[in-house]
Amino acid sequence: MSKYTKLVRGICDLLLWVALMGGILALIKLVKPFKRGFFCGDESLGYPLKENTIGAALLIGVAVAVPTCVIIVVELFKQLPSREAGARERRDGCRLVHRMAQLYKQAGYYLFGLAMLTFSTLLTKLCIGRLRPHFYAVCQPLLPDGSTCHDALNEGRYIDSYTCSNPNMTDFHFDQLNQSFPSAHASIMIYSMLYLAIYLQAALSTRISKLLKHLLQFLFVMFGWYVSLTRITDYWHHWSDVLAGALFGVLFAWLTSLYVADLFAFKRWNRTGYSANTLKKSQVSPKSSTKSQSNAAAVAVAASVVPPALPAYTFGTLPYLAAHPAQAQYAQTYHNYGYVP
Repeated sequence: MSKYTKLVRGICDLLLWVALMGGILALIKLVKPFKRGFFCGDESLGYPLKENTIGAALLIGVAVAVPTCVIIVVELFKQLPSREAGARERRDGCRLVHRMAQLYKQAGYYLFGLAMLTFSTLLTKLCIGRLRPHFYAVCQPLLPDGSTCHDALNEGRYIDSYTCSNPNMTDFHFDQLNQSFPSAHASIMIYSMLYLAIYLQAALSTRISKLLKHLLQFLFVMFGWYVSLTRITDYWHHWSDVLAGALFGVLFAWLTSLYVADLFAFKRWNRTGYSANTLKKSQVSPKSSTKSQSNAAAVAVAASVVPPALPAYTFGTLPYLAAHPAQAQYAQTYHNYGYVP
């Protein structure tokens, strides 16, 4: 693929991401949430209003900045060459452009998945219109006949026509009342932290300690889970809202990492994509005609006793012996360690 083709493809991907972001803005500005009714006396809607532990601005900042910064560091500094590899790299030319291209792709894949998740979460919120746990405290619903849910005649009655009468609340609070399901905080944070953990599993190699990478993955995922739980303790979401949002995040993190970013493509190649050239027999130069028949016979006897050495570039014994059935008798003398990148 030429560099111009890659450039055009990158620009098209960027335009698709911009179009998806435009769809998100259109949902926020133009679409009104479904106005759902309620039962007077519903205890699940009677919680007090509390401030957010993790606000919307902080959520967006963490979800965009943290994974993007980690991807930048890993893509720019992973697989640092040794002295010999560094000399060969200098002979072949600077690889900075290639690394920047990989950085652009990996960051773009993550942000594209984040945009798809945000669009799906907002669309579900607007279509379902579930009331938040602090609905009574924020809205203080007033019925068309002037009565409220505190009146005995309305106890247990289903109300679908009402107006909010709380003068101390802003339009933002009123607009958010019908957007409880699913939790956007849970879906976005679980997606970002889980995707980051999957990305580290595929791209990061920690030679100092094997557990270092897994500790980072654990901390990222636990932070996403903590943010999700705060939505319940802050009374901004029901527990089922948070559960649904977390499932949204897990689903999109799995789909994006596996099918969009294709993070584990190299491992599939290592398992099944070894080159057929590695299975070719090494060429043996013919014996000189000046050698005696006795020497040739001795060599043949030694060859029949000493197991032939496997080529150093094979990934293991099994692919080599599959192409050389005559040497299967020596299978027990080798170990199929596999390829370790």
